[in-house]
Amino acid sequence: MEVMLYMISRILKIRDWEPNKYLKGLLIPLIIFLSSFFIMSVTFIFASAHFNIPMFKSYYNSKALLFMNIFPILIFMTFIYIISNRLWLSFGLSNLLFVTLSIVNRFKLTFRDDPFTFIDITLVSESFAMAKRYKIRFTPNMIILIIGLIVITILIKIFFDYRIESKKIRISALIGLCLINLFVFSTFYFDTNIYNELGDKSLINIWSKPQQFQSKGFVYPFIYSIKDAKDTKLEGYDEKKAIEDLYKYEYYDIPEDKKVNIIAIMLEAYNDFSKFDTIEISPEVYKNFHEIKDESISGNLITNIFAGDTIKTEREFLTGYNSHPRYLKNTNSFVWYFREQGYRTEAMHPIYGWFYNRRNVNEYLGFHSFDYYENKYKNIRETFFKDMEFFDFIIEGYEKSKGDNTPYFNFTVTYQNHGPYSSEKYTDKEYLIKKSHYDEATYNIINNYLKGISETDKAIRKLFDYFRNEEEPVIIVLFGDHNPWLGEGASGYKMMDINIDLATVEGFINYYETPYLIWANDSAKEVFDKSFIGEGNTISPQFLMAELFQYLGWKGNEFMQYIMDLKDHVDVNNKVYYKEYGQYTKELSLENQQRIKDFMNVEYYYSRNFKTRAEIDK
Repeated sequence: MEVMLYMISRILKIRDWEPNKYLKGLLIPLIIFLSSFFIMSVTFIFASAHFNIPMFKSYYNSKALLFMNIFPILIFMTFIYIISNRLWLSFGLSNLLFVTLSIVNRFKLTFRDDPFTFIDITLVSESFAMAKRYKIRFTPNMIILIIGLIVITILIKIFFDYRIESKKIRISALIGLCLINLFVFSTFYFDTNIYNELGDKSLINIWSKPQQFQSKGFVYPFIYSIKDAKDTKLEGYDEKKAIEDLYKYEYYDIPEDKKVNIIAIMLEAYNDFSKFDTIEISPEVYKNFHEIKDESISGNLITNIFAGDTIKTEREFLTGYNSHPRYLKNTNSFVWYFREQGYRTEAMHPIYGWFYNRRNVNEYLGFHSFDYYENKYKNIRETFFKDMEFFDFIIEGYEKSKGDNTPYFNFTVTYQNHGPYSSEKYTDKEYLIKKSHYDEATYNIINNYLKGISETDKAIRKLFDYFRNEEEPVIIVLFGDHNPWLGEGASGYKMMDINIDLATVEGFINYYETPYLIWANDSAKEVFDKSFIGEGNTISPQFLMAELFQYLGWKGNEFMQYIMDLKDHVDVNNKVYYKEYGQYTKELSLENQQRIKDFMNVEYYYSRNFKTRAEIDK
């Protein structure tokens, strides 16, 4: 053994041969590995908002997951050791980096239910501003752990101060590390399929991205998140032109005597199927909707989605954007405009706040508050609220603002009528009048869907009647987000003989169209001296807020005026068809092609450069 150690000492050109010293040298790779394993285990502890023992144990059941988490730590520690020739320094810096990041992850999950990702590093100023809003306190266990890591670092310095004197060996080792890194990170480390497969799915809700992240530890998903750090830049983007095009408009306040309460409700999977003459629907399904429609401005939206992706219609309405940024920080929106005008802005959704990351994004969009299942409704009852009960919270929010003498902007997204709908028979009542050729399972899907719609119809009546009798001026904007899923392969639409062939204009409209209403109580009608009755335009959701502002005579901010002008030329901006000057077309005129191109340029700038009113006025 001593002879072997002596030979190794000659190869490494180590002077002053001492067997015990070089025996320690052989232990260095083992120490680095065990230290990396220890640091990885610490990061596992902070992978969740609270120490989750079943989740913690699950990490060790997957060799692939262990490798993905330990590899970056092992490489980093080895790299620092070879560069510095000091094991204690490599251990200390590895702790400083990985343990610190994992503790930050714990705090971010605790306060925002959102993991710490690579993009957060690029948002330093926003992160510090956000941190000031929370009381960040280190727990006794955290303090003990930090002290323990410092003690271990000191012990390593005292007992394992081993150095490689050969520069050739160190340079060769660095080259080897670089090659290993290149292979690992360029092949499978950022593979989406591998990422999706790893992690214990039985311990999480698979639809929750924060929980998906937590199921994979911390180091691996954090580094994997580098993939999402780079924003896709618009081809041909011209910031100077965007600023010139946008700020040729002026900012206008809402006149004090015109600041009425605005309540916007987006109904899940809502469409009026009674408009199709190929089917017969029980009159009670849409009875109240039709009556309210007759006393409203009523039109149709041409959405960009079908049977899912609710968030696209939602954020088009709130921002006026057709394509969207990543919503990782404060982002310009119509909500911010209402807020600047002294409105109390509130969002509501009866289910989980992590869906589409609304919990954080709604704050970035300018909402003072967002009520959702985890922070409010689960404390009232365990099951999700249906519309009949859920709409009561809109009234509650309105009454609070009225009591504070503050104008109210509410945006509510419902959950009732969310698909899929069961193919089992749940009711003997025929909401869809049955025909002999109807398939039983497909019929049940549609009938169950319409049963829910009929319940929503009664909830709508209750809500509108409440505000009908209010002395304060109230305007309600009601619209559907997309058409419902009605069986695999659109079997329900086929059975009802509804054309959804996107090769035809009729099929395109049937596929993407949902209704909207703009309704006002008597007090609001008096404020604007308007009837609020008539036929509205068929538009994209991005223009719905502009449609409201134009009818009210509000000019809004610079971006609102910009899209108002765009709407006069192109008011349906869809991936299949456009609508210009009232006609659907797959290809716009040259002048409108340029308008859309200019809009995309302005949209890209405006959606990624948030500024307060004071900053703009400078």
